[in-house]
Amino acid sequence: METVNNSNRADEIMRESARLFRRKGFSSTSIRNIGDSMGVTSAALYYHFKNKDEVLFGIMHQGIRYVIDAVETVIAGEELPLDQLKAAVRAHVSVSLENQDFAAVLLQDLRHLSAESRSQMVQERDSYETIWADLLKRCADRGAIAPDTDLHLLRLMIFGTLNLIVTWYRPEGERSPQEIADTYYRYIFNGVLEVQDECA
Repeated sequence: METVNNSNRADEIMRESARLFRRKGFSSTSIRNIGDSMGVTSAALYYHFKNKDEVLFGIMHQGIRYVIDAVETVIAGEELPLDQLKAAVRAHVSVSLENQDFAAVLLQDLRHLSAESRSQMVQERDSYETIWADLLKRCADRGAIAPDTDLHLLRLMIFGTLNLIVTWYRPEGERSPQEIADTYYRYIFNGVLEVQDECA
């Protein structure tokens, strides 16, 4: 078996680990399983990560950095809050689906982190949620969101809706990530009822 000996290997280890954690479960995947899947020794993996908790934290940290960087970039590229909001929805969905294994692990495996690592991840997650909270407030301040809207619940609904896409999306499906993002944006913010009074 070959050994891990280059700087790109840490990312390769995280990607293969994320794939295995998503498919087999974190508890059912050992360092040896990861090494066997990559064709490297366990010792080679330990060169980059001292234990499985560190691998998991690396995956989750990288996963949330992907979406934070993408959302911050598209927000900075738009002037109007509603345009920023639509761009943020697209970015969140696109990046999550481009890195589907990372996103799935980020959503489902927080409980497996050590207490210290979990605390760090919660802080990173809170930082991302603050980006959205501020964005929704700007939209509300511009009168783009109904004044009686609970922005906290709205943000939770957005995350709940968008994050679940990673559990069912298949690249060979009928809709692209952007089509899904735009459809969800329309459903969330424009609604789906054609004549609301008649359906009440």
